[in-house]
Amino acid sequence: MIQNDAYCNDVLMQLSAVENSVKSLANHILENHIYTCVSRDMEEGNIEIIDELVHLFKKFNR
Repeated sequence: MIQNDAYCNDVLMQLSAVENSVKSLANHILENHIYTCVSRDMEEGNIEIIDELVHLFKKFNR
């Protein structure tokens, strides 16, 4: 779009759409991580996984 000298507003709208898609995918992966890896580690007594999860949530909320 930039090489084709597209209108700035159109480029920004496309960037916003990409950003939202990436966030949606990240949330899906995070949800899957909680239901699989985190729950497995909790069942095995690995409570350090909670620290990892808190770190992930902090990183996502920037």
